[in-house]
Order: sequence, then C-alpha cells, then structure tokens
Amino acid sequence: MDRGPQTGAWKGLVAPLLVLALAALACNSPSPATDVPATAAPAGPVAAPSVDDLAHATVQILALEMRGGNQVPVWSGSGSIIHPNGLVLTNAHVVDDRYGDYTDLGVAVLVDADSPPELLYLAEIASVDYGLDLAVVRITSDLQGNPVTPELPYINVGDSDAVHIGDSLQILGYPGIGGDTITFTEGVVSGFTTERNVDGRAWIKTDATIAGGNSGGMAANAAGELVGIPTQASSGAEDADVVDCRLIADTNGDGRINNSDTCVPIGGFINGLRPVNLALPLIEAARQGAVYQAGPAASPPPSGAFDLSNTLLSNLLFADGVTSDDRPTTVYDALPAGVTSACAFWDYQAMVDGMRWSAYWFVDRELEQDGSMLDQTWSGGARGNWWVCVYNDGGLRDGLYEVVLEVEGEVLINDAVYVGGTHPPIRFTLNNASTATAYYVFISPTEAQNWGQDDLGDTEVLPAGGSRVFDLPAGVYDLLVVDSQLNRLVEEYGLDLTADAGFTFPVDG
Repeated sequence: MDRGPQTGAWKGLVAPLLVLALAALACNSPSPATDVPATAAPAGPVAAPSVDDLAHATVQILALEMRGGNQVPVWSGSGSIIHPNGLVLTNAHVVDDRYGDYTDLGVAVLVDADSPPELLYLAEIASVDYGLDLAVVRITSDLQGNPVTPELPYINVGDSDAVHIGDSLQILGYPGIGGDTITFTEGVVSGFTTERNVDGRAWIKTDATIAGGNSGGMAANAAGELVGIPTQASSGAEDADVVDCRLIADTNGDGRINNSDTCVPIGGFINGLRPVNLALPLIEAARQGAVYQAGPAASPPPSGAFDLSNTLLSNLLFADGVTSDDRPTTVYDALPAGVTSACAFWDYQAMVDGMRWSAYWFVDRELEQDGSMLDQTWSGGARGNWWVCVYNDGGLRDGLYEVVLEVEGEVLINDAVYVGGTHPPIRFTLNNASTATAYYVFISPTEAQNWGQDDLGDTEVLPAGGSRVFDLPAGVYDLLVVDSQLNRLVEEYGLDLTADAGFTFPVDG
C-alpha cells in the first residue's frame, strides 16, 4: 500500500523559528606537527605563532575557468598551508572536480592583511575524501604553468583529540570571491558530536562567529596549532552566498511541503569543525605522493538530478545513545531527564551515494546547532539504517526535541520526543464513527511544530466503525486524521492526554 507523501507532514500553525546563524567555514586537515621538516623545530620552548603568523599560513583557494582568455573564479574557499613546499588542507567541496565545473585551481596568498590575497599559484588535488569533505592540494606551478617549489609560511598540526570544552579557538579564512581581506574571529569549543561511519569525534562545535565563504579555513588552538577545519553547509559554488532559505515547514497548513509554503532561513549554517585528526591519512598520502580518493565518485550531477520517487525513510525512533555496532542503546517514547544525548534512528531504501542530505534538530521549536547536519554527502549505500544525535556532556536541557530529515531538498520524515519532564505512558483510544476509512493518523505534541510520522504505520488503516489504541507519553497533543485522498476527517488541537483517554470522530457540532 502506498502511504503517500504524509510521512514528512508539518503542522499548519508553525510558530516563528528562532534560527541560529551558524558559522560557515571550510575544511583543512593538516599533517601532524611531527610531519614538518626537522629543521623547522627550534630547541627549547617556542612562543605560539601570532595572529599575523597564522594569517600568512591561511590561503584563498579559487576554482578557475577560462573565459575570453582570462581565468575567472567560479567559486572560492580557504585553506591552511601545512607544509612549506605548498601542501594545503581544505574542504573537498572547495576543490570538487568530479563534475568538470572548473579548469584550474588557484591559490592566493596573503601579502598585506589590509589587502586581498594575491593569486600567485596553481595547484592540484593531492588527496581527497568527499564523504568527510576534506582534501589536501599541492601547489605545482605559477600562473603561467612554470613548475615551482615554494617556501611558504605554514601551521603545525595539533592533536584534535586533546581539545576540550572551553578551549579557545582562533578562526581565519577568506569570506568570498575576490576583493575581500582575511577575517579573524575567536571563540571557544562548545562540544563534540559523533557521526555514523566516523570513528571517534566527527565534529568540534564552537561558538565562534564565522563569516560565510570561509570554507577550508583555519581553526587553531591557543598554541597556534591547527586542530579543526570549519566546514560550510552549502556547496563550494554557493560559498559567496551562504544565506539560504529552505522549504522544511508546512507553513500554509495544507499537509504538504512545497513552493506554496514559506521557506525557513538557514543563514550561514555550518556543522562545526572537522577534527584535524580525521585528515591525517589524507595528509600522509599527499606527503608520500600516493593516490587517495574516498567517498562517492561522480554520479548524477548535484543539481536535482537524483530520482527520489522510490527513496523512503521510515521507522524513525529515539534512543539515549548508540552502541559500537550502530544500534540504539535503549529506545524511549520519552527520554528521561539528565540524558547526555538524544539519537534518532531510521531505516532507508533507494538512497544513492552522492545525494545531499540534512538532519535538522529543533529544541522547543528553536534550531539546535549541536546536532544539526546540513548538506552532507550521502555515502551509506542504497538501503540500511542510519542515525544522528544531539549531545550535551552536562545533560540535555528538558524540552521537546524534533528531528527533520531532508534528502535532495525534500523533507522525507520527521518526528519529536520529550526529554525530561513528567510523561508516563498512557493509552489513547481513537474511535472512527465516520463512514470513511482513515489512512493516516498523526498524534503530535502540541508544542511541536510538525505532525511527525503516521501513527498507523505503513500498512494499517482505521476502518469506519473501528477503534485503535495508541500508547503515548502523557502530554497535551494535537490530532490529525486523513483519508486516502488526503481529505481531513478530523483536526483537533490541545487534547489533554495526561491520563488514559479516548476520542471519537466526527465530533458532533
């Protein structure tokens, strides 16, 4: 039975979202500090590099194409020089050549902090991981194609596993294509998150304000060592304009998410900093001259060419953690107070490696940056199960947590779970006294901004004259019942379900 598009339905009455503008930077993955030439390590204590030193080790990377005999930037990002002879760590999307969108990679270096960087070199991709969105490029020639072996200022690579919450960070990068000087911001480490198929820390979260277009830039610790790569949500071609607006809410209340709805502004949202330790294999391969390419190869172009007609996300559930074999620890209808993580698990089918996907977390209707993941490159294969989590080592704050999963710009599933509060299990009996068969039943917390999953599941219906008992955490709920033609049989708000209760539709009067 085809359950239709209601899996990702949103409520019609959506309160304005307080969208957090997250920083937008790119990836650099430096080689370990021990990889720098031995002559570069003086004896005795060494003063931390100054901000000016770090700025001179930060470059702008430009994807160039020939137009009318001139090399014109297609997009730009940032990078960190991790070896004086011209190895640069950056984001994979900054240098993505899988679709033939540019002809050359240019590297512009800082001469004067008051002026834009000077485009002096051409480079090649030395190693790349499109799944992690990390790459190392190697400077090869000047702009005329003459081979060069530069001697450039560089940054030592630190140990991202030694970074702690509250540690200070220095962020540098270039905000856009041409005409823009280097930018510097400071912040602190606010937390860490994990990710499916990534061992250990997958992201370092920071409260630093980072300008859009800094993809591939530098995140240095107090000692002036490279520890993270700020990673922009949008693609390289969009780095100059990171303020976007996404159709992820049914704002007009028609049960569908389409161009009739009002988009939700995301702004310069980033996922955080990729820990530099994830880039060590790429750096070593680049130093050794070995071929290294991981992640999805070229498939359909990244502009709406994927067919989602058979793509399905289903069975979304919540747990308080993830086991070593990627299973939920304990599944909850309502998570207890004090848990340090809330994890959403789901099944998927007909996914294609290379698809772009996003997981938005909301807490009491506010976009939550610590677990949200935007514009990721799918590398999980066609079918299986996946998870995303939101964390706080000191314990998640009480509230209603919602997750929204989007693939190629289309919301496919969403749901909500309480964390903390008093929500013992209750039984809710729904009676169908109408002459129509109910195909979809949505029972959603009143505080939620979306209707969530169909509570009847993929195959069940509620026939005329029938009843169905639903097990729910106690709370105040909204109810939506829909027939096979998506006509609303009942829409009721503010049902007090703090104890066992029943409801019969249609309602008299």
